[in-house]
Order: sequence, then structure tokens, then C-alpha cells
Amino acid sequence: MRVVCVIPAFNEESTIRAVVEKAGSHCNLVLVVDDGSNDKTADNARDAGARVAGHVTRLGVGAALSTGLSLALRNGADIIVTLDGDGQHDPNDIPSVIAPLLDENADIVIGSRMLKGSSAMPFYKRIGNEALSIVTSLVCGTKIDDSQSGFRAFSRKVAEIARYGSIDYRWASEMLIVSSRKELRIISVPIKTLYFKRRLRGVGISDAVKILYNALNPK
Repeated sequence: MRVVCVIPAFNEESTIRAVVEKAGSHCNLVLVVDDGSNDKTADNARDAGARVAGHVTRLGVGAALSTGLSLALRNGADIIVTLDGDGQHDPNDIPSVIAPLLDENADIVIGSRMLKGSSAMPFYKRIGNEALSIVTSLVCGTKIDDSQSGFRAFSRKVAEIARYGSIDYRWASEMLIVSSRKELRIISVPIKTLYFKRRLRGVGISDAVKILYNALNPK
């Protein structure tokens, strides 16, 4: 099985090197999509052993992942792993995230920050994420513990048929909704998560409103 890791990144020069190096010990290829960074993200990722693709301007995490998925397919991926470049996700969790795919027990595996061992999430983020996950679960018709987690693994089939159109954070729920419609199997496994007070990013209030609207009004 050829495992390819896709990492979207925007101005992550301080963390991307360590993320790529750790991911590289579990994957056959690490692809970093530099989403219009104005720092040394691309150079540091390349120095750490990643293959780097870039957007001239910042398009959004959904667009960066879409670029990465297309490249992963062209590079012969059987399993694709996605994770963040800011150090929030521990690449050493990759084996546990891909295990259900190797055992053919799932098509998509979500690395959940909401399960046991994921208490580092700030309270306000946990409440917002739980609300978004409840709505996504209702639309999908299956339990989704952490609909906004960017740490995922999925089969080549998923990357080929479960395409989404969102270029921003809405991609996360949209991909799950599309996959559920195609009767693909979605499960969750616990992951460790680190949060750095000065580097908190992710879904804001306006993003959450857009995600809820998309989930309740799927195309």
C-alpha cells in the first residue's frame, strides 16, 4: 500500500519542518501545498524532504487540499492522509489513523480530537465543534465525532469519487456529506492534539455559520 500524506500550509515556517519529518517516517511520500505563504514554509518543507506545490495567492485550506489530493492520486496513492502543518496534529498517530483502512473496516477515518485523550481543545472550540458535528451527523445519517478535524485518512476511491467544491473550512463537512451519500464507511479514532495559545487558528464564527448553512443546504 502506497501511503501519501497531504499537508496544506500557510505561513507555517516554524513548524512545517518537524511535521514533514515525522510524517515522512510513516508515509511513502509527503506532499505540502503552500497556500500562498509569504515566509519560508515552502523552503523548509522542501528541505525536510517534502514535495512542494504552491498557490500564487492564498485560496483557502479546502483549495489547498484539493490540489494535494489531485497530486496524491497522480503519484499513485492507495491511502491518503491529511493533517495540519501547524503542529496541532502528531504525525506519529498516522499508523492508528490508517489502521482501519488497512484492515478494510472503513473508507474514511477521522482522527477525532473529541474522543478520549483529546482534552487539550479549548472549551469554546469544543462547544462549537460539537455543534457542527451534531449537524453534520444528522445530515450524514451517521455519528460524526469531529466533523472539522483535518487529520484524516481515506482510500483512493474516496479521493476519486467524494469530491467537494468548497475552498475554505467548509470542505471538512462537505466531504463527509458527499461520502455518506455514496454510502462510504466513516469511522473515528482518537488522536492527540496540541494547541498553542499564540497560534490558534481554525474555524471562526463566520466560518461556522457558513459550514452550518452548507450542511443544512447540501447541493
